[in-house]
Amino acid sequence: MPRNAITRFFLLALPLLATGGCADLAREQIYKANPAPINVAQWTRAAPADLSVTTEDGLVLKGYVWPGAADDRDILIFFHGRGSHQGVGARYAEYLTGRGDHVIVASYRGFGGNPGSPSQAGLICDGRAFVARARAMGGPDARVILVGHSLGGAVALHVAATVPVEGVVTLSTFDRFAESAPAYAAALLPDAWNNMDAATKIHAPLVMIHGTADERVDQRQTDALLGAARPPAMLITVAGERHNPRMDMVAPIVSEAVAAIDAGNVAHFPASLPTGWSVRRK
Repeated sequence: MPRNAITRFFLLALPLLATGGCADLAREQIYKANPAPINVAQWTRAAPADLSVTTEDGLVLKGYVWPGAADDRDILIFFHGRGSHQGVGARYAEYLTGRGDHVIVASYRGFGGNPGSPSQAGLICDGRAFVARARAMGGPDARVILVGHSLGGAVALHVAATVPVEGVVTLSTFDRFAESAPAYAAALLPDAWNNMDAATKIHAPLVMIHGTADERVDQRQTDALLGAARPPAMLITVAGERHNPRMDMVAPIVSEAVAAIDAGNVAHFPASLPTGWSVRRK
């Protein structure tokens, strides 16, 4: 959510939030699920297969999967952002297919026709359900790598902080949600999404990709997130790129990151970058 939109929301809602009775109102604004019905064919060129998971608290969520090569151990799980749904997630994730990896599109409670109401704890629970499904699909040799855009990057970070994965890639992801709220209202947020704390608990390579023209997440936030992360971690900056990434540009770098994670060679990734891209490592 853009910083000015959060400020406007809290100016209107602060009296109600202060009474302690409007966590649901706050969450409606935080998550803002896309209400449109999903026709995945309108979002993708090659339609994925349907995939269902059951969460720890008994919700059945609908996602998608593109099966990869039979001998490929890598399973990528794509987590979509706020104001989106699994159909839009499929439009992004499709660019990660075609290189042998299995690609799953995750979804969340309260999004895309799924039951339940979104919350930080709920979305993390949903993410863990997709990781469990990926492990069941791939067996003991599966290598699960999480890819998340914006809020989806926050979900990926917090899931990876609670269950083992082989790697995490975030696109346009913030450091802490409370950082974007006015100081007087931050303490009233029902969901803090402290991604800096999550990054300290991830025992897997972390690759962050951020555009210098991101209108929602500024450079200070991604710098702080890199500073908090456990090594190996890196921040790839794309000159002129906005909050919603062009996946035709980004997907090849994500796939190269997956290959580097597989090879245990993240220290030498990326081998090269397009003009206008730069990298900082930790």
